[in-house]
Amino acid sequence: MATRGRPKGSTNKPYRRVLDEYLQRKYKGEFNPVINAIESAIKIQEIAETTGDIADYKASVDAFDRVSKYIQPTLKAVEMSGDTGVTVSLQRKRFDGLHNDNNDGGEE
Repeated sequence: MATRGRPKGSTNKPYRRVLDEYLQRKYKGEFNPVINAIESAIKIQEIAETTGDIADYKASVDAFDRVSKYIQPTLKAVEMSGDTGVTVSLQRKRFDGLHNDNNDGGEE
């Protein structure tokens, strides 16, 4: 039996295109919601540093947390359960460009 319509979860591309064209016309081609959110998060952080209030710092952290999903990739959650004799190996990789061949966990 064939299903009708768009697949579940698909986007409304014509609406997105129309909305994007409208925003580009309204803001003269300089509208980017991610950049706008980043600028707002920076302003919230500046306010938090000025006031020193813990609620302002929390708002700053929340704002950067929301923005970070557009900038940094997130790790996929993996669930492991049961006693099935699974062996898990851990490999460490340094992201600072240094290399340690002796794998003792210490610095070079």
